[in-house]
Amino acid sequence: EYATVHSGTEADAMTVLGSDNVILAYCHIAHDCVLGSNIVMSNYTGLAGHVTVEDFAVFGAYAGIHQFACVGAYSMLAAGAKLRHDMPPYFMGDGSPVVVRMINKVGLERHGFTPEQLDRVKQIFRILYRDGLNRSQALTKLREHPQAGSAEFKHMLAFAQKTERGLAPGES
Repeated sequence: EYATVHSGTEADAMTVLGSDNVILAYCHIAHDCVLGSNIVMSNYTGLAGHVTVEDFAVFGAYAGIHQFACVGAYSMLAAGAKLRHDMPPYFMGDGSPVVVRMINKVGLERHGFTPEQLDRVKQIFRILYRDGLNRSQALTKLREHPQAGSAEFKHMLAFAQKTERGLAPGES
């Protein structure tokens, strides 16, 4: 109901929506956004222009996403969250501005992640947000990790490599 989706702004630019998305009342998807599939956007979620959202992301009501930001697969943004950076996959963010709080355990379990996969996501979270490393040190540690060949590590490293706005920070 009353959701808005804007078209692309230039001849070669498009707004793209994947399949099986749930876009609730009064959501706004601005120009040149690219959304994957199986995304849930709760009431009044707003995506500014040129936002990219990977598969299985979840937005709480009134979440606001800054232009050119990227939201990773299986991540969740809490109600009222204001995202200025890129939200890494697998994690939950909250606040204004968004701070990464924890892994999205319930969401990952609902999508069939195994205990081994959950453990790898926990390891990624610890390295990025709990080990006291700066971002480049943490990414080096992820690349050199014994599990670096797993799908979860590969996805996080690829996401971090393409970020233009920087990864959302963790709690202080």
